[in-house]
Amino acid sequence: MIPEPLTAHLPDGPLSVALVRSIDDRLRAANPPPAPTTRPAVVTTAGVQLRVHGGGEACVLWIHGGGMFLGAAEYEDAFCCDLADQLGAAVVAVDYRLAPEHPHPAPLDDCRAALAWCAERYRRVVVAGRSAGGGLAAALCLLNRDQNGPHIAAAHLWYPMLDDRHETPSARELADAPVWNRRLSELAWAAYLGGEPADRYAAPARATDLAGLPPTYLDCGDRDLFRDETADYARRLEAQGVQTRRFEIEGGVHAFELFDPAAAISVQTEARRLEALRRSLGEDFRTW
Repeated sequence: MIPEPLTAHLPDGPLSVALVRSIDDRLRAANPPPAPTTRPAVVTTAGVQLRVHGGGEACVLWIHGGGMFLGAAEYEDAFCCDLADQLGAAVVAVDYRLAPEHPHPAPLDDCRAALAWCAERYRRVVVAGRSAGGGLAAALCLLNRDQNGPHIAAAHLWYPMLDDRHETPSARELADAPVWNRRLSELAWAAYLGGEPADRYAAPARATDLAGLPPTYLDCGDRDLFRDETADYARRLEAQGVQTRRFEIEGGVHAFELFDPAAAISVQTEARRLEALRRSLGEDFRTW
């Protein structure tokens, strides 16, 4: 866990990917992520590295956050190891390529390769991710539906990065939000899109046809830049017949549970997420 968010260290003036990465590297070096109790098995499929935690007949395909240009699956080894232990299932973390060196659709292609690998080995697959990982999970569900890919049992999107346009009320009102602000979000989308226009697979909020997607769990804090794009996506999923459950966490900023895990909202949210994942893996969505 990084105890201080990037936004606390950003200088005034223009941002660059190299500058933000250097700040992120410095923060991580000062506060390295905890070591997992059990090291994952590392495998490669279609050139994509997967980190496999735990085992069983079902799995969670985990997609890490970081605005599409930060982060790595390895940083979340301890989280994925703990999650696998709590669920009694496998957690497969995909180390997708990062923008801007590998813009859209490269990260999504890597997630699709990871899904194919999981579908060949596990009876039931749930896709999940936070922030950029949640956005990639949503995009993966759209692409998989359109290509008649393997069955996805459910999608779990935690404060997902869905919309490149920054036109929602929360994108305007919370432009200076802590942890992840509009400056960072605009930089992230520019890196991910690489100068190309966004389609529904890059920015799932742009999708008009959401019918036939897997049951979807979403949550987001009410002080998060992504609050309204999450709420709007959930409303449209439900309107088009997708089993949907959304929670808006009062007082929650972006990634609140990572920066203050002992807070009541963090404890409650993590317990709800765990139970929702457990029900998705166990084929029981009735009380999400």
